[in-house]
Amino acid sequence: MLRSLSIRRIGVIDDASIEFGPGFTALTGETGAGKTMVITGLGLLMGRRLDSRRAGVSSTVSGRVGLEPGTPVLNRLDELGAEVEDDEVLVVRRVTKEGRSRAHVGGVPVPVGTLGEVVGGEITIHGQSDQLRLRDSAAQLEALDSVLGKEGRRLLARHRSLYGEFMSLEREARELSAALSDRERREKELNDILQAIEEANTFEGEDDALREEIERLSDAADSLAALEGALIHLAGDETSSVLTHADAAVASLGSAPANSKVLDRLASLRDDASDIAREISLVRDGLDASPGRLEKAQERLHELTALVRDVGPRLGGAESVGALLQHSRDALDALRELEDGAKRLEECEESKAELESALVRVAESLSEERRSAAARLASEIEGELAGLEMPGAALRIEVESAPRTASGTDQVTLTMQPHPGADFMPVATGASGGELSRVMLALEVAIASLAEASLGGAPPVFVFDEIDAGIGGRAARAVGERLARLAETAQVIVVTHLPQVASWASCHVRIVKETHTEGGEERTISRIEPLEGAARVRELARMLAGDADSDAALEHAAELLASSTGAHDA
Repeated sequence: MLRSLSIRRIGVIDDASIEFGPGFTALTGETGAGKTMVITGLGLLMGRRLDSRRAGVSSTVSGRVGLEPGTPVLNRLDELGAEVEDDEVLVVRRVTKEGRSRAHVGGVPVPVGTLGEVVGGEITIHGQSDQLRLRDSAAQLEALDSVLGKEGRRLLARHRSLYGEFMSLEREARELSAALSDRERREKELNDILQAIEEANTFEGEDDALREEIERLSDAADSLAALEGALIHLAGDETSSVLTHADAAVASLGSAPANSKVLDRLASLRDDASDIAREISLVRDGLDASPGRLEKAQERLHELTALVRDVGPRLGGAESVGALLQHSRDALDALRELEDGAKRLEECEESKAELESALVRVAESLSEERRSAAARLASEIEGELAGLEMPGAALRIEVESAPRTASGTDQVTLTMQPHPGADFMPVATGASGGELSRVMLALEVAIASLAEASLGGAPPVFVFDEIDAGIGGRAARAVGERLARLAETAQVIVVTHLPQVASWASCHVRIVKETHTEGGEERTISRIEPLEGAARVRELARMLAGDADSDAALEHAAELLASSTGAHDA
């Protein structure tokens, strides 16, 4: 059971706590006071998301959850290393305005999803929006499956497993079939590509090697031209080279003694020039600057570039010879796999046929279990409706054939005859808002009863958020009475605007909205207060007449409380 709930900064609730006892707790208050924020806080403990519009800078909710000895969730808590004291665990959830979330169970940090495992198995929340569940065929099927017996649950699990295998094979068969249908075209295209690569007679890295060689040969050619020019200037031109000019200078000076020193220097200059020319010649002769080789390398690189440009886009977007060769090897492997594709497709189809037969058998048996469960559930619901001021109502749960899904080949429809002589109509379209509220309550109580019988226990906490909307008078009293009887075996927490419902509660809590002025600004916050005695009568009077001070309303409220309490005690 839920022992307590503390809420900080969620909606209009700034800081509030509620202590819950066993039995039936009613939460009342004016519209907008924050009753739904209590339900929101409980939802956060179960791992639900928080609307950012309701979040404070940092919203926190904590709850103490009491656990029955031997309950399966205790094993999960032990796995987590959570601290459990007096069969009670503390659950904390923090959510920031930006949506960041933290959760702790028994002092241990856990993923938010773990909250659903731990708390979700202990608390069941139903709100006005949950009535939509009655309008959805998939949800109706889920509701029916929740009361399946052991054999039905086994068949459902088996069908889901087989269906998963079947769909996996189905996807593989589709992929193989598509590949095989395109095989001939792909094979021809790939063979053309491979032939072009083979004719190129290339090797991995050839294009890079050619680029290096071309760069080297180009540098050598430039150096050769420079050396040839230097030789011409030194000794190559008979009229203007260094040596020619030196010889002319010597001849001009003659053999006059006065010129001997100059002649010596000219002779030295001529010798140096000759030596330099010989060295340049040696360097020139050692250069590998074959114009023919450079031209051939450039032509070969052009061929390979054209090959990569033409073939690369069809081979995975290859942009080099190495990538081209790698993709070609991969393509060959793919072709070889295609050769085995037909055989694998045949195997897939054979396995699919076997699974299809197994699925049909399991689905037929599952349908039988569902029809049996539908009869039990419908009978339970009818019994509950009789106690909810719908004694003439009849309910059927129709299980009809539908296209196969993971859950089988059944479609479930809840139909209701509101009174004898009327036509059976789907609850989704034929029930009024008040009838939906009562059918919803009857459904949940019936499911809980059957689940307890088949599984050995049901969720011990039921939370109802204004599911009594749209009803009043005797029907409201009947709902209150049924909730009080449900509270004899489970903890029931109800948000209600109906005094006829609230009067049956063993514990009454009011959410009060107050306006404060802080720093010149008005701020609305809510507080939570338990009600007893005269305070409870005043709240019921407010709910009855809108005036907690009206003598007539107070008298009526006191009578209502006395009659409900007396009937419950009896």
